[in-house]
Amino acid sequence: MGSNIKGVVFDLGGVLLEWDRHRVTGLCSGQFLTIMNTTTWHDLDRGVISLEEACKNFGELLGVDSAIVESSLEQAQSSLTVNVSLVKTIHDLRHSNPDLKFYILSNISKEHFEIVKSLDIPWPIFTLVFASGVEGMRKPDLCFFQHVVQQTGFRPSELLMVDDTAENICAARSLGMRGLLVDNELAKSGGTLRNLLQDPLSRAEKFMKAKAGRHHSIIEGRSDLELEDNFAQLLIWELTGNADIIYLKYPSGKLHNTQSQTTSKPNGQVLNNWNVESGLWNYFYGTPILTTSQFPPDADTTSIAYLSLPEECLNQVADVRGVLDQMAGNLNPEGIMQTYFCKERPRITPEVRCNILRVFYRFGHGSDPRIRKTEEWVVKCLDNKACLNGNRHYSTPEAFLYFVARLYVECSENLRKELRAIYDELRDRIDVPTNPLALALRISACQLVGIGLNLYKKDFELLMSLQEDDGGWPAGHFCCIGRTGARIGNRGFTTALAMNIIRYKRSRA
Repeated sequence: MGSNIKGVVFDLGGVLLEWDRHRVTGLCSGQFLTIMNTTTWHDLDRGVISLEEACKNFGELLGVDSAIVESSLEQAQSSLTVNVSLVKTIHDLRHSNPDLKFYILSNISKEHFEIVKSLDIPWPIFTLVFASGVEGMRKPDLCFFQHVVQQTGFRPSELLMVDDTAENICAARSLGMRGLLVDNELAKSGGTLRNLLQDPLSRAEKFMKAKAGRHHSIIEGRSDLELEDNFAQLLIWELTGNADIIYLKYPSGKLHNTQSQTTSKPNGQVLNNWNVESGLWNYFYGTPILTTSQFPPDADTTSIAYLSLPEECLNQVADVRGVLDQMAGNLNPEGIMQTYFCKERPRITPEVRCNILRVFYRFGHGSDPRIRKTEEWVVKCLDNKACLNGNRHYSTPEAFLYFVARLYVECSENLRKELRAIYDELRDRIDVPTNPLALALRISACQLVGIGLNLYKKDFELLMSLQEDDGGWPAGHFCCIGRTGARIGNRGFTTALAMNIIRYKRSRA
């Protein structure tokens, strides 16, 4: 939206300025609403009558002394404070785009405008200020917006109106201007404006670099805990190809990027005593939390590891063929490859099966007869909507669809035919409300299998609107700790997905 925006027009009250209703003691909120909806108030805004005349009329309307009305308006003015977050955003926008112009367009009397001039607003940043009491026009008069267009010299489509009143936004848009309604905290702080006017990809890249080595996972509802896990780091590495921003603990115990080292128990014992020569990876980077203190390696983390590691690193970790043999030998009674390399945890999980199969296909073992039962089960899970409510280890259906989509891209033609239901399943999920990470997984899956942007356009726009002030996206959630059901997300993973989504879209433009 913001690529052709050359000028941003800000309202004062409710946008650049905020006032405290509780500090107004003379009139109640209902009385204020009454006078603000009168033609007398409109005439005051346009400078047709003086403040003294208006207060006299308001007093007669409300049945109170005009001095009380005047005092109340003075209290309202004295309670005004500058929206510091938005002002900071404006400074940042000016720094990143020196050619972008800023303006003020406000319904305000001449008398009150003189008072507002003394507030700590960075007035020199604004090329022109249009005060209704000075101009003799007020919003939503169309002539007022036409006057702004004429004075700025821009086409209407090159101007963005930022206002807290839907009526004013409607009027601006009717003339071809863009409109941003300030009706939530993200808009009030300037976050929505950043998302419209700054490059989301460059902001995301800065976030990923700034948080390098600290892209920890979080547990929903537990702000006191940060989860350090290999799994999310590997997912980020697979998407970005950037080893410098993640940390890992290899099966051998070797650490990669050691800013985050909590890999030993307090007594100094090694976390797990599994055979490190096996090349099997553990979900946890550090001490396991919300589960047993001894935690086995799993096929999910192991699969993503060998799908993420660059070729030059593979031989340093393990013989991949040997790892595949261990997976193929770790079967349940139905012949389906299991999640954990541990007899005490007999689990089969559809998402994990997708990632196991990807490893077999990636390393040229897609014709291995030992994977057939696992393939058949994945197809059945897809055809029968088995993961519509998530499962023990994954919290949303989007996780399954994402991993199926990645498998779809890499598998044989025969299996791809059996997985054709991925198209219908994704179309059914488009526009369904979900959390930010699941939303990013859904869009990524659509892109992987070639579903057109026109179908998931609303999902894409929603995801773009969720970019936060620091350039990253919210953590959301996609997987669970099976023992407790605690849902896990990771801002780095969501952001890495969003970055790839943006790049894909731009490559198709």
